[in-house]
Amino acid sequence: MASSKPVSIPEWMTSSFFIDAIAKAFNTAASEFSIEHLDVRPATEAGDNFVSIMYRVKLTVLLNAEQDPKIVSLIVKALPQLGLSEEMITSMNVFPKEMAVYTEILPAFEALYSERGVNVAFGPRCLKHCTEPTDIIVMEDLKDRDFQMAERQKGLDLEHCHTLLRRLAQFHAASAVYYERNGPYDPKFKEGMYAEKNRAMFEQFQAQHDRFMYDVMCKWPNNGKLYAELMKGWGMDMFDALLRITKPDPAKFNVLNHGDMWCNNMMFQYDDSSKIKEITLVDFQMCMWGSPVIDLHYFIFSSVRANLKLRELDHLICYYYEQLTENLTLLQYGGARPSLQDLHSDFTERQLYGLSTAFSVFPICVMEKTENASIDLMLDQGDAGTAFKQKMYNGPAYVEQMAPILEYFYNSGAFDINQLGSQRPAEIECDHSLHLPLWLDRRFFDDVVAAKLGPCPAGERRHIRNVRVELATSKGDNYASMLYRAKVDVLTQGTGVVESFSTIVKAPPKGVLAEHTAYLAFSTREIQMYRELLPAFERLYHDKGETVRFSPRCLKVCEAIPADVMVLEDLAHSGNYRMADRRAGLDQHHTELVLEQLAKLHASSAVFVEQGNTLSGDFSGPKVIESLKTMGKELFQPMLDSLVEFMADWDFLAPDHYTDLKAAAKDAFDQLATIIAPREDRFNVLNHGDLWVNNVMFSYASGATDAPTATGVTLLDFQMCCWASPMVDLHSFLFSSVRADLKLTHLNYFLRYYQEKLADSLVLLGYRKRIPTLQQLLVDFNDLLMGGLVSALLALPFALVPNVEDASLDAVVEGSTEAGQRFQKQMFDNEELKTQLKVLLPYFRNRGVPRKGNL
Repeated sequence: MASSKPVSIPEWMTSSFFIDAIAKAFNTAASEFSIEHLDVRPATEAGDNFVSIMYRVKLTVLLNAEQDPKIVSLIVKALPQLGLSEEMITSMNVFPKEMAVYTEILPAFEALYSERGVNVAFGPRCLKHCTEPTDIIVMEDLKDRDFQMAERQKGLDLEHCHTLLRRLAQFHAASAVYYERNGPYDPKFKEGMYAEKNRAMFEQFQAQHDRFMYDVMCKWPNNGKLYAELMKGWGMDMFDALLRITKPDPAKFNVLNHGDMWCNNMMFQYDDSSKIKEITLVDFQMCMWGSPVIDLHYFIFSSVRANLKLRELDHLICYYYEQLTENLTLLQYGGARPSLQDLHSDFTERQLYGLSTAFSVFPICVMEKTENASIDLMLDQGDAGTAFKQKMYNGPAYVEQMAPILEYFYNSGAFDINQLGSQRPAEIECDHSLHLPLWLDRRFFDDVVAAKLGPCPAGERRHIRNVRVELATSKGDNYASMLYRAKVDVLTQGTGVVESFSTIVKAPPKGVLAEHTAYLAFSTREIQMYRELLPAFERLYHDKGETVRFSPRCLKVCEAIPADVMVLEDLAHSGNYRMADRRAGLDQHHTELVLEQLAKLHASSAVFVEQGNTLSGDFSGPKVIESLKTMGKELFQPMLDSLVEFMADWDFLAPDHYTDLKAAAKDAFDQLATIIAPREDRFNVLNHGDLWVNNVMFSYASGATDAPTATGVTLLDFQMCCWASPMVDLHSFLFSSVRADLKLTHLNYFLRYYQEKLADSLVLLGYRKRIPTLQQLLVDFNDLLMGGLVSALLALPFALVPNVEDASLDAVVEGSTEAGQRFQKQMFDNEELKTQLKVLLPYFRNRGVPRKGNL
């Protein structure tokens, strides 16, 4: 075995491996030939291929029927091993896709044209494919038929563009007819690079890459800094936008896209006068079903010559359309066809794909050949990767050509990736690692300023001088939403006075919880609470001469546009409000403050309803019960199951007790559904629904000593409010947030304290029904104690877990990931958790929870 150029030859690449490929190439039996010699060399130059390892293998073959040996050249593609890119390549199904295309799809497409008397060959002939010892495809070497690549640095001239677009139109037309005859393609062709399963992988790479690109673009001439500012906050919003763009619209014309249609994935054959005779496509690893403009964007903004790319853009689309229509007619396609106007509109709607291509594939096209070029180096976030990307993104040809491309996309609205109606820099100061939503710009705070500071004095104008945004909570302190702290400086022009204030911007959650927001109606509930119910409850007290404030002041509410968002006053800004230490738990005084405020909230809600007011279906009824049950089973059941697994090693749990808990965990959320269903014969209130230590803030007197005494409490996060027994809140709060030594020793005292404050408030507000007695509340507390057990098992781990980087709901739910396993161990293999549950679990068991009869 020899190699004319140094190359690492895999152990499996022996003469015997190629026997069946040679047999297929000559259409003969293996016994009819012998392989005399094997020569291996790289098939591509550095920078020409990134997704696979490619070898050119020359075999000297002696056929039994002939005396002279034949030289057979083959191209071997193999899956890269052990690099940074392996996870990405595997997740995108690149080799399974390409094997299916070569062995099934291309022959079927070519047969469609053969039926109409037209000979079309879309790609090289596949002679062998296998998945062991790795994914391997063996193909004919097109160079033997004098096919060659165009020079990628120059880009394609009009003749080459026309040739490619003709072949691409043939491919797309055949794919539409194939779909029409055979139905949908295999599921692996439903998505390409941008798929939900790849989110974590993109997120890992995105933060540092965004900072790198910002620094690079700020140094570009011709408005480079403007475009850098426009893209500064894109983060994973870019991923989400491309996820939307690449999804096929069933109401529109769709095709099987090649998916990687750049100049190095096409090869041309020329005649003696250098005119193009033929073209063939290669690398079908990224094929995906969707709009044909995906391939058009990819091709045009990666591979068309610089002086043609924008000047001939409309012509290229029109030329493709004419070829597509002609081939659909030839193949007797019976489905709905797009008009040329439709195609242009779709091209505009999905233009972000072209902009993305200009930043991903195009710099590779115009980059000078580099020996170490690889996809691993592009993904590498160390010094070597940075140096490579500096060379790639600062190449003179790339920087020069990007100026008109960026201007084109800016003038086409592509920088408004979330369709908010504006393309402007956010003008927000924040850490580069913080990916803010694109709607959170300086102008977002215009009406917040008016709400906070009041009307502007006559003859004066206010100007937002600066907005600084940071995360409002630490890791492990918030899970159900994104909370930002925005510090705003406002200049009153004329007087020169600068006023500063701080707000909390509450935005929809990201990650796994975002997928469940539609049915959970978290923001819908909370907006109703802040807009209508909390002010109404506070008015009940005001009418009786008492000032009660349940929550921070709400300064702004947005519904759906740009998202469900609330802006709240920042209680911590003054220094008089702060959260307690969730891991230490609340002492008696702090617990009493919460119970008194809770009693006032419950009492006012009961009076509000008793006076004839109705609560919407978001708070009461089957929809609430079903949504919370679904949330429990889909989001928290995995966590409960994981905790039970950890319990198996706890030496203080008797085997039969562990068996009971394991069985109870299986239907815990069905039991909880019965608890949150209000009973007409019992006392019901509007529960906070998520009452634990991190959803309350305590106020302290100004100028207090080093050990100030809390004077009041404000509740936060009204996303899970529900009309049910007050035990929903009492179980949640008392078993999650009270100091360990008080949880059981003071339990009856705390319940009595709550009942007394509840009764006082009900009397004050003129409640006309029977006031619940302490005995009745104690009975309800016991009857619904399964809710307390679930709170102890679910809420207590969140309260006691340390502040760690892995803390997130995604990590809790997706315990199979490395981060998820680390975080679950920190939550459940927690000595303080074990210490508290060692006391609490016997308490529940001695009260019959879980009930053996329900197991």
